[in-house]
Amino acid sequence: MVKSSAQAAGVRGSGPHLLRAAVAMATLVAIGLAGGSADARGRVLKGKGHVKMLPDKDKNVAMRYAALSPAECTAELGRRDIAFTPVEKAPGVSAPVRLAGPVGGVSYHTEAPEHARATSPFEVFDCRLVLALSDFSKVLVSHDIDEVTMFSAWRPPGKGWEEGHAGRRHPGGLAMDAKAFAKKAAPGKARVWLDVEKDFHGKLGAAPCGPGAQAPMPASPGARELRSVICEAADQHFFSSILTPNYDRAHRNHFHLEVTPDVEWYLVR
Repeated sequence: MVKSSAQAAGVRGSGPHLLRAAVAMATLVAIGLAGGSADARGRVLKGKGHVKMLPDKDKNVAMRYAALSPAECTAELGRRDIAFTPVEKAPGVSAPVRLAGPVGGVSYHTEAPEHARATSPFEVFDCRLVLALSDFSKVLVSHDIDEVTMFSAWRPPGKGWEEGHAGRRHPGGLAMDAKAFAKKAAPGKARVWLDVEKDFHGKLGAAPCGPGAQAPMPASPGARELRSVICEAADQHFFSSILTPNYDRAHRNHFHLEVTPDVEWYLVR
């Protein structure tokens, strides 16, 4: 079982607390973010002063993945036996790929019909996000989860997008919005789905993980499991940003999971 600080949120697991180093604040002030957190474009998110930095950068998995070149990244996909197909053209995406099968035992896909998914832009990923999902799959498998449905990964930028310009977040294929998680069916039992909108049971503005986290209300089995899953991922720093329904109303029905290039901070809200 991957260890986690999810216990601080009233669910099982234990692990390192999310720390704020003094150097983090100095850095944030220097780049004009002292008044709030930064999104993937470096803008201030007012009133969201929760950007943090790890004292030990070697533990910032997302930062390592974000620094990989397309060739280095796809080579790592090969080493992990992750089946994928390169995408010839996806404006804004540095290393665009489509998944050709499960990643670490977990299938990630939209709810579009299977025949449509093969050409859907929303199922294009930057290779670096796939590596993060490969790690995330270890957490999911430990919870007997083998399928994740999402709203989208890549969202194509507008027609005025500059040729060769690398995007971030969804325009760069570096973020995924996960909406539901399916557990393997036990013999004679129906397949159980954990739906973020229906089962998370969070509270706007409350910390979802780490010191001071508020337990789900009500703390149903599904809510506890979803909280454990996302907090274990947060503890392992697979993603630069994790946004939950606690963040704002726009995220009420999904987890936003993102790898952000050229930053050392992380954000869990």
